[in-house]
Amino acid sequence: MQILFRQTMILGLNSVLNCWPHVSQRKLVKMPNGGPDNCGTCGFNRRNRGVWRNPVPGEQQLPFCEIRGLTVLADHWTYCQNWHTRTKKLIGPIYASGLYENGYRRIPWHGAVEPESIGAGACSECGKTFADGIAIVSIESARLVFCSNLHYLQWWKRQHPEEDAPMSDDIWEH
Repeated sequence: MQILFRQTMILGLNSVLNCWPHVSQRKLVKMPNGGPDNCGTCGFNRRNRGVWRNPVPGEQQLPFCEIRGLTVLADHWTYCQNWHTRTKKLIGPIYASGLYENGYRRIPWHGAVEPESIGAGACSECGKTFADGIAIVSIESARLVFCSNLHYLQWWKRQHPEEDAPMSDDIWEH
């Protein structure tokens, strides 16, 4: 009974800490809550040793996706469909938490490259200047920057015409 109570308290405290607003250098921003289906709670994350929603992950290890073979540094803000199926056969892309636009949105990685949140810039899609945006590092060219999740997703779809990103479907609707 004490173990169950302790695990429940740890999960509750983690939720509070993950959702608590924090101050960035620019302004007060709300931290993403990660959602319950993130890589931090995935059994394929080496830290969790095969345990889903592990209340005591191996914090001494870097978060590493064993089925995709890559380090996932922001594991509580990273997602994929394999969390839901729990199958080792890769399903779709990896997703990051995109810009906060009427709620948190999930945007697909560009292969093994994670989109980054950035400050001010001019959108590579529309040319509009923005205060907060998304960037993607490109080996073939200069870094690309986007003013919205939608503009990033439109660019991503042109780069990955044969792939779907169903965890981003709500972006097309807004």
